[in-house]
Amino acid sequence: AQNKEFVCRGHDYERLEAFQQRMLNEFPHAIAMQHANQPDETIFQAEAQYLQIYAVTPIPENQEVLQRDGIPDNIKSFYKVNHIWRFRYDRPFHKGTKDKENEFKSLWVERTTLILVQSLPGISRWFEVEKREVVEMSPLENAIEVLENKNQQLRTLISQCQTRQMQNINPLTMCLNGVIDAAVNGGVARYQEAFFIKEYILNHPEDGEKITRLRELMLEQAQILEFGLAVHEKVVPQDMRPLHKKLVDQFFVMKSSLGI
Repeated sequence: AQNKEFVCRGHDYERLEAFQQRMLNEFPHAIAMQHANQPDETIFQAEAQYLQIYAVTPIPENQEVLQRDGIPDNIKSFYKVNHIWRFRYDRPFHKGTKDKENEFKSLWVERTTLILVQSLPGISRWFEVEKREVVEMSPLENAIEVLENKNQQLRTLISQCQTRQMQNINPLTMCLNGVIDAAVNGGVARYQEAFFIKEYILNHPEDGEKITRLRELMLEQAQILEFGLAVHEKVVPQDMRPLHKKLVDQFFVMKSSLGI
């Protein structure tokens, strides 16, 4: 089939490299393309066989199941990867001049959504893409989504820790550490410099609600972190006490930089 696009479900725990190798073994004459950008016309018209393989993220249909409290995690994880029609991949790129001090200002995302003829998994492990939609997300929209996802991830880990669904607390420790560390090393300040300054607000009057949303998410993140640290304190083993104390100290620095 020429110039066709498919979404394929790999084997359980199969890494992308292993999947690529498996496909290249099945199509020994194919030339592997090493990027996820849309191929140009010469490739579409070429006599040779090209294979372009990249990872896509499932977009679950049942959002309410995933967001409702009290639904067991194993049921949620089933819905995250089953009965899926739509998949997406993001390509970050810079528009305009790139500020070396603050890359958030010009970091756009080109988001491609692939819609299949049938939902995965089905009778087959792969189905053809019926249509693709491409949208561009502005640096501010991108920042909002990054924060929403991070807040959701923190909430999930905290609740798993509270309900003792977690054998060890490392995932929560690492997530708290990553978020607080990034914030203290300028993450929060970078967002403030990019989107909360007069210049941005005046140049983007249409972004008023989004700027408010970003500010709310930053404050919400601080509340989630505070709660997460309290939960962490109850379960942290003795040898990780020093790290916990460092996180608490850094968190206060982060709060003051937010002006809370």
